[in-house]
Amino acid sequence: MNNLRTKLQEVYFPFLIISIITVFSYNLFRWFFDIRLSIIPLKENLLNFWIPFAIPWIPVLIWLCKRIRILNIRGKNDNGYFLYQFAMVAAIAAPIIISQNYIEKSSFELNKVSSVTEIKELKNEKYFKIGSFEINQKQSLPYVTARTSGKNNQSLTYYLYLTCPFQNTSSVWYGVKYQKKLSNRLSEEQKESEYKKFLDQSEKDFANYNFYEDSYFEKLRYSDDHDGFLEALKNSAPNFKGKDQIILIPKKDVFKNRLGNSFSWIFKSFSIGAFILLIMILIPKINMEEYNHFKENKPLKEDDLKDFIQFLNPIGQHKATAILLLLNITVFLIMIFSGINIIAPTSKELLDIGGNRRFEVLNGAYWRLFTSIFIHGGIMHIVMNLFGLWFGTIFLENVLKPIKLILIYIICGLIASLASVFWHENIVSVGASGAIFGLYGLVLAFTVFNIYSKNTRGITWILLVLYAGVSLVLGFFGGIDNAAHIGGLIAGFIIGILLIVINKEKLKKNALQ
Repeated sequence: MNNLRTKLQEVYFPFLIISIITVFSYNLFRWFFDIRLSIIPLKENLLNFWIPFAIPWIPVLIWLCKRIRILNIRGKNDNGYFLYQFAMVAAIAAPIIISQNYIEKSSFELNKVSSVTEIKELKNEKYFKIGSFEINQKQSLPYVTARTSGKNNQSLTYYLYLTCPFQNTSSVWYGVKYQKKLSNRLSEEQKESEYKKFLDQSEKDFANYNFYEDSYFEKLRYSDDHDGFLEALKNSAPNFKGKDQIILIPKKDVFKNRLGNSFSWIFKSFSIGAFILLIMILIPKINMEEYNHFKENKPLKEDDLKDFIQFLNPIGQHKATAILLLLNITVFLIMIFSGINIIAPTSKELLDIGGNRRFEVLNGAYWRLFTSIFIHGGIMHIVMNLFGLWFGTIFLENVLKPIKLILIYIICGLIASLASVFWHENIVSVGASGAIFGLYGLVLAFTVFNIYSKNTRGITWILLVLYAGVSLVLGFFGGIDNAAHIGGLIAGFIIGILLIVINKEKLKKNALQ
């Protein structure tokens, strides 16, 4: 009975309190600063999903992590505690994510206007019922783009954005979007064929489009679709002011049914998560040693948050690793907070921010060879590369020391970028993988020429086969820039041989530290 009371008092009830505070705080913040004041310059996908998923990690790691430790749940490979942390994060994030749909839609009423021109005066409103309007379909403006998605960019989606002007106004537009998803593993000829079919079918559908059967209109806020429609307008008038343009999307559902059952699911999702956590907390026994440490307010023996912060310390034990990881993470955060899609940026978005392509480089934009090393095409891309970077540097930092390792990383990245420019005529290349393969080239050289000890060589061979080998094989099926990978790998291997020729004994001595 005492164990039950302890688990409820020290773990479960604090979780419930922190969960309620976190859900309420984020929703209040979103409603006030974004919906009411419209002063948060972030896209809807960030506010609706990614930030709600990231926010719960803060209270879990700061306040709940210590409490989880009093439960005897080490699990296989000590991953039991992380499972509980992730379950808590998911239980908090689910109602936050679901509530965003409700907050966005319930905060705005349907505004009945007699003409389109009245919409410009209702700047902070979202839904409109227009009494009468005319559309000039012949003056439609198109913009076509594509995004890759899925593991190893296995899917490719084409998007066609069409904007049509409302008559009697120059800044309010009717938006129509078409899209088609296909495998990114298709040949270039097959992709071109599917692309033409997509455009032909979209053109036919648009020719028969009924502009006057809609129930009401939704004004697009800051989102990827909003950017797509603005690009259509920008192509026709490069000097237009995007912030003054209003994009209206037709809605065919009944306005009063727009919320569905999202409100009830906020509480249902919270209840489901709370019940699952209750079961998870009641099952294990109390770890009395950890419980006594907790009551005495002693620091954790194994503090994941502290270890993570120390690992990213640029003046700590792993200087080069921390600096390279932080550079890549910082650039990615700048990308997504500047409005670039966090999942699948378009080639244009990547090119605008510093991506690498032959035409631009040969016309003087040599700096792209460097900037593209730190730019990534979505969250899965950077996560995979960060793991690859970490695996590579842990075998090299002691051998090479921080400054030399960072310089070699950049040199290999530049050579990888040049290889991509040489091999690909019209592909935007980004990512740290070319530079990372350069590090694996070094590891390969140090393994082949016995710089590492016999035990370490066994581990490095496994690493090279599982990461570098598999990545190269997958690259031959498309969606991955193998030219950059191979260029970086060869560059790193050659640099490794040169270092061995210059001072092999010192490298072997460093490798044993």
